[in-house]
Amino acid sequence: MTKLFAINAGMSFFAVAKAENEKEVLTILVNRELEEQEDFGIRAHIDDFSIEGLYGDFFRDEKGAFIEGHILDYPRHIRKMSTKERDTYIQSHIEQNTRTFWKDHPFYADLYLREFKKYEAVGKEARNTFRPHFSEEFYFNTAKLIITKTDWYGEDFQIIEIDLTDCNYQLIFELTLEE
Repeated sequence: MTKLFAINAGMSFFAVAKAENEKEVLTILVNRELEEQEDFGIRAHIDDFSIEGLYGDFFRDEKGAFIEGHILDYPRHIRKMSTKERDTYIQSHIEQNTRTFWKDHPFYADLYLREFKKYEAVGKEARNTFRPHFSEEFYFNTAKLIITKTDWYGEDFQIIEIDLTDCNYQLIFELTLEE
């Protein structure tokens, strides 16, 4: 039976979808995101091996990101390391974070890391034109993870079933001002 669902991501995104269940709503949303061809779309985010792309979500340890945004330098605990120690430390955390992100799809983690190594190997001059080779299935599953596990929409992401069976309205969101 087809139902209506509200898709809420705070101030950045609100939509209504017609689907059988929440899983189908997520499929609709992921496909919509993947159809976007802009440089700032989810596909471009996945392909971007800079700290601005998906790679940036892996470029961290338990203390936070490896680059302090306001000064574009490593945090103090990283700066104290030798170059070799720092490179090993960062690489191990990137691999660990990548494997954690794709914990249900270890093949995707391996594929992503392999494409990242190719990206690093092409040299700085060719990095702007480098395009990783990912399957549509990889993009779909990765986009689904990005939407559900990261702050892609910048706010709390929710799929809410709209059920008007017993009343003629349903409150989705209400802002209450506290005194």
